[in-house]
Amino acid sequence: ALHMALAADPMLWGIVGRSLAVSATACLIACGLGLALGAWLGVARFAGKGAVLALLNTLLAVPSVVVGLVVYLLLSRTGPLGALGWLFSFKAMVLAQALLVLPVVMALTHQVVQDAERSHGEQLQSVGAGTCLRGLLLAWDERYALLTVLIASFGRAVSEVGAVMIVGGNIDGFTRVMTTAIALETSKGDLPLATGPGFDFAGCSAGPECADCPAAPLARARRWPWPASHAWGRRMTAPKPGVVLDVRDVSVHFGARHALSHITLQLHAGERLALVGANGSGKSTLLRVLHGLAQPSAGQVHSDTAHQQAMVFQRPHMLRTSAQNHVALALWLRGLPWRQARAQALVALARVGLQAVAAQNARSLSGGQQQRVALARAWALAPQVLLLDEPTASLDPHAKREVEALMAEFVSPAHAAALPLTMVFSSHNLGQVKRLASRVVYLEQGRIVADLPVHDFFNGPLPEAARLFVKGELA
Repeated sequence: ALHMALAADPMLWGIVGRSLAVSATACLIACGLGLALGAWLGVARFAGKGAVLALLNTLLAVPSVVVGLVVYLLLSRTGPLGALGWLFSFKAMVLAQALLVLPVVMALTHQVVQDAERSHGEQLQSVGAGTCLRGLLLAWDERYALLTVLIASFGRAVSEVGAVMIVGGNIDGFTRVMTTAIALETSKGDLPLATGPGFDFAGCSAGPECADCPAAPLARARRWPWPASHAWGRRMTAPKPGVVLDVRDVSVHFGARHALSHITLQLHAGERLALVGANGSGKSTLLRVLHGLAQPSAGQVHSDTAHQQAMVFQRPHMLRTSAQNHVALALWLRGLPWRQARAQALVALARVGLQAVAAQNARSLSGGQQQRVALARAWALAPQVLLLDEPTASLDPHAKREVEALMAEFVSPAHAAALPLTMVFSSHNLGQVKRLASRVVYLEQGRIVADLPVHDFFNGPLPEAARLFVKGELA
């Protein structure tokens, strides 16, 4: 066997080459389908998804000989695909291996993308990525994890014996591959030929080509319209002039928990509304409702600025690409050509003082710099309404001052002259609320307890719960 391997025996090379060709082709087919379907499953919400996942997990445990038998019955002369004449051929083995690998790729991809969706899918949804495109972007961002999926799928395919033996046999020079040679030649007593493929097998390794554009694999993908979740609740009559957001009797329930109860408020153009309250009072949920990321269980939300909103999250997720590309992606999702989007992204980064780090990986930046990248992305979208969820909560004092200065600049008269901006932000920092807000809403257990101009909130009489909260926070 060693002599056959070292002497590059043609028969042995043929077996190894055929094995790699069959398994590589099957993996390409299975991965092309499995990555797309698994990524979609990771972000999609539909009735019966649990049953689909249960079926997928069941398929992972199906013995390979069962898959081989199913393919055999399909391709046999009396089977529905018998006219193709694929039985005991290269194509039959590729089909069998692809069916074996497909559930593996789908299940692992679903898990990777679902975990990514839970942590930062809403941030992509916020800038306009629909379900399919969001799944592809998250899969691209987790490409190094998915590389392991591809390696595992190839290992599953190349080591397969049961299915390929049933549908391919062991035809010399035609369908003999490493697994069938090892299994059948051993039984015939030809130990050198049975052992030789193990010596000659050469694995392959390939690293992903890290293109400059995070959307390179999506070059031909359709730019999906604004996600369906941005339907902004049940439609109402247009709000009064000057009102940009109108919330009427909105409640949000998560099972038995009432995150918001009977919220009614109007947001006027140019206002700077601060949401304050203890943890769990409903501030983040209200922001998500205003931005269309959460749907009301009851009540109505109307906005004439649904497509002119931007949101900055407490912990912005940075894609595994440059800061410039991170900002450009949001503009590209709004329909701007990629080259133009990158140019405008550079202007936006310069606006927040980050032009020097535009080419750096966004994940390598400090927390304060990442938050400024998120603000640059929001500013680049030219929103009429800017929503911020505790944007300085996890930053050090210096970074807090930088981000707060940018927030103040965005709503300054000079900036508003070019772009009228309404701002809604949640914060535990009452000093920040005093400096930036024109109006304060205090929430407790999902209800509005106080809704006052900022001067009256800090200097006038308050309900007892709000008074104790202000006293405790200021202390």
